[in-house]
Amino acid sequence: MDAILEAATRILEAGETFTTNHVAELAGVSVGTLYQYFRDRDAIIEALGARERAAMHAATLAVVAGGVDPDRAAIRAQLGAFDGRHGARRAVLEHILRDPAVPGMADKVDEGTAALIGDRVKRVNAFVVSRAVMGVVRAAVLERSPLLGTSELEDALVRLVRGYREASLKASK
Repeated sequence: MDAILEAATRILEAGETFTTNHVAELAGVSVGTLYQYFRDRDAIIEALGARERAAMHAATLAVVAGGVDPDRAAIRAQLGAFDGRHGARRAVLEHILRDPAVPGMADKVDEGTAALIGDRVKRVNAFVVSRAVMGVVRAAVLERSPLLGTSELEDALVRLVRGYREASLKASK
């Protein structure tokens, strides 16, 4: 399965035609084997998104454990998604945006937030700030911005999150 996902990532990154036959060939498996794991090419893209969400979560936890504050850790994980393979990331993101039935990162953020935060106001604030950060990251990916992956963009997003949190705390007093 990992070989199939890696092959798919390489194809998407290269901007090549993305077919199950091409993925199977590059992965070194038969197309029948590929279909044992994935129903179609959309399922491969969805699996890439799920794998990346898990990697981002693990990266966030690891960076926090290393002493980086959680805001910066989460933003750094989002900015570093797909190990800098922006072509693959763009293809997965475009797929998610094209098909609203595909669970995206936003859905996972909401699930995690709801599990951790019982207070409705806090959930609303988490929704707003997560969408603001994801919107900037999406724009940077889709627009092929040279800012993606820079410390300046990371710093700006950290300021955004912290500024919003401070304003929210003042508003709730």
